[in-house]
Amino acid sequence: MFKFDKKNAFTLAEMLVTIGLIGAISALTIPTLAYNYRSKVLEEQFRSTYSDVRQIGAMINYEKGDVGEYANKIAFTDWQKDFVGRLNGGNNLLGSESPAALQTKYTQTLKDGGGSPGLWAFNLSGGALRKVNNICDNGSIWLDSKGRLWTFNSEMRIICVDVNGTANPNRINIDTFAFIPMSAKMVATYVYDDPNNPTNYSGSMVLCDLDRLTLKGLSNTYPQTDDDGNYKKNNPVSAYDTCPFNEPVENIAAVNSTYAGKSARNKTVTTSNNYWKDYINYK
Repeated sequence: MFKFDKKNAFTLAEMLVTIGLIGAISALTIPTLAYNYRSKVLEEQFRSTYSDVRQIGAMINYEKGDVGEYANKIAFTDWQKDFVGRLNGGNNLLGSESPAALQTKYTQTLKDGGGSPGLWAFNLSGGALRKVNNICDNGSIWLDSKGRLWTFNSEMRIICVDVNGTANPNRINIDTFAFIPMSAKMVATYVYDDPNNPTNYSGSMVLCDLDRLTLKGLSNTYPQTDDDGNYKKNNPVSAYDTCPFNEPVENIAAVNSTYAGKSARNKTVTTSNNYWKDYINYK
């Protein structure tokens, strides 16, 4: 006959303690794993979009000539259609006749899609999020087959994109980014700091600091040139001076003078930080 050995069994108290420990460990690790997963998804969505935009810029260089010169030479409506037409499934989701109306429709689109009706700016000093307007407030709202939302700024031909569509967090430089078409001469000046050798470079779609563009009101500010036609960096500061945004994109950490100090999580910002992993708050 089988005899139950009490010495090998767990008491009820021991089982409760074990379950409690497992629960406590899960409570600590599962949110972190989920947080890291969501940040990684956003990072990959950005990288895919970054690649798509750069490839479109290269295609336009090949077909139309310098992408920066082309974007500013043709009509704004044609620039929108040409760019979006190179995306898979790019179609006009919502149009508007005025920037104010487009802002309203953009916010409503995010809300209707189940997201937070931002846009929001990340607050490095802590406290409440800052709600901001989309600087790409002209023309239409476009949707592609990947669910990304595209908007445009007519004055500077800037392209804004929400890489995960209407989904949260709807924050600039986290899931919403800005690209600007630069001529070869602009690329030489602003990207490589080599203004005397523009023939060494090609026009390109360049990532810009959307936070700085928005909060400093630089989205409609053109660069000045000297008597020889060379661009004057930071004199006065223009939209182009916010680009490139800490390339390469592997390290998008807020480390310039605009963002120096502690993050909202009271963490010192360094060049080793990953923007998505360290700055997105999903609470």
